[in-house]
Amino acid sequence: MQESTESKKRKFAQQFGNETDPLQEFENGFEAVNDNPFDLFIDEVVVEKDITEQSVNNYTFPIREWQEFMRKVIDRHPACPKISHVEKYARWSVEKGNSQAYVNKKLLFIGKAFDYFQNEPGFPHAKTYHPVDAAKEKIDFSQKSEKKQPYRLSKEELGEKLREIKHIRDRAIILLQLKLGLRASELCNIKLSETHINKPYLLDHYDEMGKSPSLDGRENVVYIPHNREGNKSKRSRTLPLDDEVRAVLLEYLLARPDPGEPWLFLSKSRGHKIDDTIVNDRWKQYWHPEYAESKKHRAVTSHFGRHFFTTWFRVRKDAPEELVKYMRGDKTGTGHGSYGQDAIDHYTHSYYEDIERYYRDEIFKIAL
Repeated sequence: MQESTESKKRKFAQQFGNETDPLQEFENGFEAVNDNPFDLFIDEVVVEKDITEQSVNNYTFPIREWQEFMRKVIDRHPACPKISHVEKYARWSVEKGNSQAYVNKKLLFIGKAFDYFQNEPGFPHAKTYHPVDAAKEKIDFSQKSEKKQPYRLSKEELGEKLREIKHIRDRAIILLQLKLGLRASELCNIKLSETHINKPYLLDHYDEMGKSPSLDGRENVVYIPHNREGNKSKRSRTLPLDDEVRAVLLEYLLARPDPGEPWLFLSKSRGHKIDDTIVNDRWKQYWHPEYAESKKHRAVTSHFGRHFFTTWFRVRKDAPEELVKYMRGDKTGTGHGSYGQDAIDHYTHSYYEDIERYYRDEIFKIAL
């Protein structure tokens, strides 16, 4: 009879004095404490993020569901799982009709709770064992999830939706992602010094605006570095700010809190740098439930802007691939679809001067 994988793992663990289920021994201790460790995480980490009530719910729902699953399905304290328990939770969640993307999002939030446990000296969670991260490496939904297409929206429909957004910062966030094809992390990482709008009174108010050497004296532009934490693009790029983006940004910047932070976009109340969770929540706030995930389409979230931007230039305007690669931050010879298939790509390069006039002439207008 063939030896099981679990049996082999136990042999290694015994040999090196380790456990395959290292949190099990702490279950009674957690049960003996009346307080819920997940409530501590929510109070100290989630609530302190200065995010909306909806954002707090996005965190707390998966954590509540995880606790219920561990109690009712596994019959174990939720703070003491095995890796296989996390895998079972993921499969259980898919069977309930959740998409792969949503299950991964839920695991992300649950995993942050275990990050917190590992960093708190009062908890027994060793940094050598993270059950959620370990499970995520093993879970494969490829045979269970059908790839859905993004919603097909016209620029007129986008304009109608954007005109409904009255919060000037949120409107600026969504417009920039649509007009520049930025990932949420890239948008959060924009600094005032890497942004230039040619308005003397604005430049006087924000001394650092447009002063980054990366702008190289260019006007009405934004610089997106490739090597800042969270940015996934393969190369840095400078992108033009058209008249619609400048008008919306100007409105925001005149009302932006000025706590001395270098970042372009700040949270509403405390004036801290925003993160991609806040950006994604803003999209959901204004686009759902009308454009939530359906049987045919993936949900409109912050990544929709990058899809629309790429489709606009590559499909609707038939832009040269190399120009689109530059604007997206793709490396020459890499990309999606047919991008990077030809050897000549390795000898073709684009620069800001190549895309500036083309971008300003061809970027869509949405009549804000």
